[in-house]
Amino acid sequence: MRCIAVAFVAFLTLAPLGARAQDVAAPQLQQRISGKRIALLAAREVATLPHDADREYVAASLVPDQLVSDGRVNLRAGAPVGSSAFVDVPVQIDVDGQLNRTVMVGYRVQQFVESAVAAHDLVPGTVLAPGDVVMARVPFTGRSANGVDALLGRKINEAFTRGEAVTIADTAENEIVKAGSTVVLTVRDSGVAVSADVIARTGGGLGDEVFVYNPLTRKALSGTVTGPATVELDISGGDRP
Repeated sequence: MRCIAVAFVAFLTLAPLGARAQDVAAPQLQQRISGKRIALLAAREVATLPHDADREYVAASLVPDQLVSDGRVNLRAGAPVGSSAFVDVPVQIDVDGQLNRTVMVGYRVQQFVESAVAAHDLVPGTVLAPGDVVMARVPFTGRSANGVDALLGRKINEAFTRGEAVTIADTAENEIVKAGSTVVLTVRDSGVAVSADVIARTGGGLGDEVFVYNPLTRKALSGTVTGPATVELDISGGDRP
């Protein structure tokens, strides 16, 4: 009788353990697909897109490795899709003939423009002169490009390193004629030049048109800024002031 009781207790304690062991699923085998392998397939598709001197495709980020179930793997890259600013290349991962997942590999479309750049390192407050800026091919950042002539005589607001793009927005007018100041007005007429001290009504930089007032003649005129505190008016072929 005692042996039967011991056997019964053993059955109660061991049977659940056996049942639980059957319920635990065997671990699923996995394999790793290299992100570099996926990126290489995507790069081949991007190479088929139109390329020129003003555009190139830059990988937006690194492609992480992919963990998929064990089996025969096949990778397939699809045609690039996107816009003029961003392109995605879909890469499908098949395992044993079944689609496991699709990895989108992104590329940023980098455009280039011809614009003025610093010819050498420039410090804040520099008044740009010939030789300070040159034309070069630079990445387009959304800011308007400009030529060298538009910058000459203007003052930069910040430091620039050699090759860095300089735009009009990065500069300020170098006001060498200030409103209310006394300036020299030179009036030219058919080779004859007459100069007088006048009062600037408006301020401006090199090449700007400003208004001046002559207190002796009580006349208001306009002329072009040709240098610090100097304005010139050429009336050759026109009426005298």
